[in-house]
Amino acid sequence: MSRWVPSGPATGEVVAAAVVGAVVLGPALRPGYLLRYDLVSVPGPVLGDDALGVGDRLPRAVPWDAVVAVLARVLPDALVTQLLTLLALTAAGAGAARLARAAGPGRWIALLVAVWNPFVLEQLAIGHVPHLLGYAAVPWVAVGAHGLVAGRAGAWPTLAGACVAGSVTPGGGLLCVGTAVAVVVAGVCAGALHRAPGRTGAAAALTAVLTALVTQLPWVVAGRLHPALAAPPAEAVDAFATRAETAAGVVVDVLGLGGLWAPGPLPASRTTWLALGSTVVLLGLAAAGLPGLLREVRRDPARGRGPLVVAGAALVAVGYLVALLPHLPGGRDVLLLLAQGVPGGGLLRDGHRWLAWPALGVAVLAGFGAAALAGAAGRRSRGAVPAVPVLVLVASAVVAVAPDLALGLGGRLVPVTYPRDWARVRAALDAADPVAGPDRVLVLPWQPFRRFAWSGPAPVLDPAPRMLPRPALVDDALSVRGVRLPAEGAGARAVTADLADGVLTADELARLGVGWVLVERGTPGRLPVLPAAPLVRAVVDGPDALLLQVAVDGAGTSSGAAPAVPAAATDGRRRTVTAAHLLYGLVGLLAAGGHLRRGARAAASRKR
Repeated sequence: MSRWVPSGPATGEVVAAAVVGAVVLGPALRPGYLLRYDLVSVPGPVLGDDALGVGDRLPRAVPWDAVVAVLARVLPDALVTQLLTLLALTAAGAGAARLARAAGPGRWIALLVAVWNPFVLEQLAIGHVPHLLGYAAVPWVAVGAHGLVAGRAGAWPTLAGACVAGSVTPGGGLLCVGTAVAVVVAGVCAGALHRAPGRTGAAAALTAVLTALVTQLPWVVAGRLHPALAAPPAEAVDAFATRAETAAGVVVDVLGLGGLWAPGPLPASRTTWLALGSTVVLLGLAAAGLPGLLREVRRDPARGRGPLVVAGAALVAVGYLVALLPHLPGGRDVLLLLAQGVPGGGLLRDGHRWLAWPALGVAVLAGFGAAALAGAAGRRSRGAVPAVPVLVLVASAVVAVAPDLALGLGGRLVPVTYPRDWARVRAALDAADPVAGPDRVLVLPWQPFRRFAWSGPAPVLDPAPRMLPRPALVDDALSVRGVRLPAEGAGARAVTADLADGVLTADELARLGVGWVLVERGTPGRLPVLPAAPLVRAVVDGPDALLLQVAVDGAGTSSGAAPAVPAAATDGRRRTVTAAHLLYGLVGLLAAGGHLRRGARAAASRKR
């Protein structure tokens, strides 16, 4: 088993994966703040209610926002998102190479395909960098869980560290949990637990599953305590379904790891023959590699390769099934039932995210396929054709059919600089008395996405909630392919109702608990009629932002109107969610400590 699941990552594989990741990101690695669709980075991210998941927004970016806010205190905030993106691509490539190490030189193709494929392209294009961390964690969760149930020393830090890194969003967390459970079940069925030395098999299996589950506590606890949590409507399930990108149809496109629900973020190449060429290249390599992988499993079952292969095959099948479920007979009804009837089932609605498992499966098989092609070329030429040119040719084909992935999506993903007005708004809110009146900030225009001239042509999710030191009320009613979904947060629903007549009165602001109004200038969107002075006064008035403070009476309230939305998070809710985050962080620290101890022992052993 040591060759199949070695004790540590190979330095060469990590370096190679980092180089490929750097080529993919290119100018996106320059200092600055990445803003593209759902990818939002800000100067000095705030570790407040919104980051912890107890604000008005649903906790979809939990604990990602808190992790970024913490890291920004020890690293330059302008580099945190870039470093995490590079880490995701590096870990994905190195993990695929590790799982495909039995393919020999073919593991380099597995590494390349894990980073350079339509799934990564489309997730990066829409800004789902946190989900790419979940994708990157999958091979390491598999290796750690397999090592744990097989009794290999030092396996738990690998599993725990991967689960912590991959569970920065609910979707990535479920990828980690699903991977750990699949590997444990496959190990149980293969009898691996009975061979595990030094501990009972049941304890090893329980440890693996519990580790994966504990790292989900931040978003699970925040979600269960959130007053606005509700099942997604039917139109949301339809809006986020995978779709056909080419004339080949949705099934072919999804099998080729494409089919993102949103066409807007994607480069034009995803509708051309290049997309079909990518499907042919990747699935052709995977088909060529299947016999070699099965041969390796049959060659020495005692090494424990079988459970990983069985678990991987099951996860690939599940990933494809979820992505294609809305298009199967009765599948939409099943998906709607799961989304509305099972806690957390709404995470299944975005089918493209679940192609993470198939993408890694295709990458590993592609490594075996490339090795098979190189071996066949050598045999036919009686050794005259070495393996390296064949592998270079295969790698060139993989890159050529997805050219828009290079250099920051062909220059579409580049860091930006925030205008000075945003820093002025932050400073004004920091300096204001936090108990002088209502502290919510209403952010206008009332729509979720922005198009600033300084942030580039792509729309971006409103950055304000991650940057403002006070709870923000923002529109969270997404429009997907012409369908406007209902607002989700209680505050967002109340604001939407009050804006129906195009006017916000002082009494309405008071009932919303609004003490501040931030108008972001330079982005499309209608503005309501707001109260005039002296009911509001301008604190910051610049070309890019207008910050208004709502006047308060002597009692510290803007009026006697009854509140229209729930009060800010209670101390009890905040403490409970904070405790969940701290436990999540503790697992990460323990995993890091385990890796450091193992490294120290290895260094001492080399000296002896």
